[in-house]
Amino acid sequence: MPSPADPGAGLLDGLAARLLAASPYRFTVADGPDDRSTAYRIRATASIEAGWAAPDAFPDGMERDGFDAAAVHVLGWDGADPVCTGRLVLPPGPLPTEVATGLVVEPQGRVVDVGRMAVLRSHQTFGHGVFLVLLCRLYREARAAGFEFACGMMAPPARSLVDRLGLRLEQLGPERVHHGQLRAPVRFVLASNVAPLVDRWGGADHGGRDQGGGPSTRQALTPPNPKEFDSP
Repeated sequence: MPSPADPGAGLLDGLAARLLAASPYRFTVADGPDDRSTAYRIRATASIEAGWAAPDAFPDGMERDGFDAAAVHVLGWDGADPVCTGRLVLPPGPLPTEVATGLVVEPQGRVVDVGRMAVLRSHQTFGHGVFLVLLCRLYREARAAGFEFACGMMAPPARSLVDRLGLRLEQLGPERVHHGQLRAPVRFVLASNVAPLVDRWGGADHGGRDQGGGPSTRQALTPPNPKEFDSP
């Protein structure tokens, strides 16, 4: 975990905390089979709504795979209604991205796989609000578990949003059709002590900073791409 004395320490951590605090949505980690089933139903519905799969691809209304049983599933709620989900698959591998591509993501055994991010169409907005705070909660869960590196199969909109937050993104291979959409394998550094974060959120120009210091939530909530979510 980064030290508070590090130049970039706390910059993205603070942004994630503020975005989550300001969001009207609450987030929980799936606790038991009912919560997991809810996550699987969101993933199936999102795939059908986006046209990436036909309804008969999910006879029981749930999208799941062999990684789900051991994964950490995050659920986002609008009141009592579940509206989004994402998961973390922890090492040891092979991780989902490694299985999908045949790659070994380094440093082996120290990378968490971020994926299966899905937002129901009813909660997709041009401002990307739900997806952004979902990503923030997944980020915080990965950091709390002690991981500095993450990987995933990400579509261009998700890559743009990760890049906008200032995370150092490395594309590991070409795009390929994965779960109905073109996605590329990527690795990114979760540790906040990296130059892109300092340049983007910790520079001398304070015009875009909140009064309490740190990056502006307004800046973070203006991603460039109108496509809302990654997906299963």
